[in-house]
Amino acid sequence: MTTGMAVLLGLIQGLTEFLPVSSSGHLVLAQSLMSGFSQPGLLFDTLLHLATLFAVLLFFRERVKNLMLAFFGIFFQQYRIVYYQNKNFLWGIVIASIPTAVIGLSLENSVEHLFATPSFVGYFLIFTSVLLVLSDKMKSTGEVTLPRSFFIGIMQGIAVIPGISRSGSTVAVGLFLGIKREEMAEFTFLMSVPAIFGAALLQVRHLETLPVAQLPAYGMGMFAAFLSGLFAISFMVYFIKRANLKVFALYCLVLGITAIIWM
Repeated sequence: MTTGMAVLLGLIQGLTEFLPVSSSGHLVLAQSLMSGFSQPGLLFDTLLHLATLFAVLLFFRERVKNLMLAFFGIFFQQYRIVYYQNKNFLWGIVIASIPTAVIGLSLENSVEHLFATPSFVGYFLIFTSVLLVLSDKMKSTGEVTLPRSFFIGIMQGIAVIPGISRSGSTVAVGLFLGIKREEMAEFTFLMSVPAIFGAALLQVRHLETLPVAQLPAYGMGMFAAFLSGLFAISFMVYFIKRANLKVFALYCLVLGITAIIWM
């Protein structure tokens, strides 16, 4: 893999991780179109996800800070006010992470071969398209609760399948469950933090297989993913709040059909 390929894949990952169009699906399709590209395994894809995690932490730094203080508020009285202000998000992220971890670990081996099968990605992109169209019609006014978080976490776990957008599918489920758009726009990104971090930890065992010569390419790819991820987060938050996801649904539909027919 050349540095140019790594940067291009990093840009694709950063942009599509937070737009409801499936980052893993786009990586599969892009890699299949690159002449001479050899799939380095899931480690490279995981490192790109880790770069986008840093983008989430930076963009939502105030909320992340409050969530950290809220955690201390469980044990220390001086942070109790912050705890009560943020407890729904704090425990919601914890509860959502449980089914995400269970499903993600269960699907890990089954999903890896899909990264070499563009046609399967096409079918799941069409599934994402349907979810976006249906959820965009929802008029939700509720808040994040523990039961709702659990079901959103199930969807986040299923979204390890290439072609199913993590951000798009979790937002859709949250809207179906009645969570207002403003909360869901923030919650869907923050709940990705433990999921992405956990996936990165699982791939640490493969670090010894990383060729030293590829380190500059991997680093440049991560940097590209970080910068494009920052841009995509602000873009996506805007569209979620304004119930305007249909353009992404159309994009997923067209790309999915193209992948099935031509790849």
